[in-house]
Amino acid sequence: MAIVYTETRRLPNLRSVRVVGTLAFTGSYVTGGEIPSGITFRGGSTKPPISVKFDNRGPHTFKYDPATGKVLVYLAGTELAAGAYPAPVTSDVVSMDIEYNKLV
Repeated sequence: MAIVYTETRRLPNLRSVRVVGTLAFTGSYVTGGEIPSGITFRGGSTKPPISVKFDNRGPHTFKYDPATGKVLVYLAGTELAAGAYPAPVTSDVVSMDIEYNKLV
């Protein structure tokens, strides 16, 4: 597995649940993104998240594809090429904030 998600907080709201965690990148990137392992909580929902946000300090941008559940990595607007993750990605601290509807 090249992207591992580790949950750090769970924040229940009235109609949704936010799950916050960190992503660790190892191995190689696959063009089209990868599904992070370790995301187990969905708030009782069978639908994709209503919101996914990333926070990091490095030069790369991370995006979530709700249709596939994959995380994609970009640098200067261009998707990363298939191959080993560059050092700025593997050394960056990337947090992922996922919001799910409750029981929908």
